[in-house]
Amino acid sequence: MIVLSWLCRQRISHAGSVDSEPRPPLGRQREIDARLEALRVRLKELRERDWDAVRSRTAVPSDRFEAARRHAAEAAAAAEQVLASSVEAFRNAAVAHERVAEVHERAAAAGIGDVIMHERQAATHRVAAAADWQRAERALSRLSGTEPAGPTAVSDEPGD
Repeated sequence: MIVLSWLCRQRISHAGSVDSEPRPPLGRQREIDARLEALRVRLKELRERDWDAVRSRTAVPSDRFEAARRHAAEAAAAAEQVLASSVEAFRNAAVAHERVAEVHERAAAAGIGDVIMHERQAATHRVAAAADWQRAERALSRLSGTEPAGPTAVSDEPGD
């Protein structure tokens, strides 16, 4: 009982209070703060844009057309950034799957652990890598504006 109460006091003194949660490391906290600030700035921009939209309803049609053209260009640029990020992410995922497949293949070849499981895992990761390479290529073709001419494989994954 004495040891338990001592442990409770130690835990409370280290944590600051019983209900306090551990704080993220300082670098992570700065990253979180920077992201929150970026969100605040973006929200402010969007609120101002909404106010501009209210004012533009009374504007002449040519001004409204130019505003619509500008918004369309911004949306196209944002879509291009998303596609470029997707290409990079799919390529990184494919490389990671290939590395893991190699590790499983080496383990199976060396007879370490469950060889059959390592062989299955290697095959699974090879298939995943191939799928990620295909996704990267599709995203790249959409980015460059050159859709494949032939029939494409139908995926059962949503949003693919």
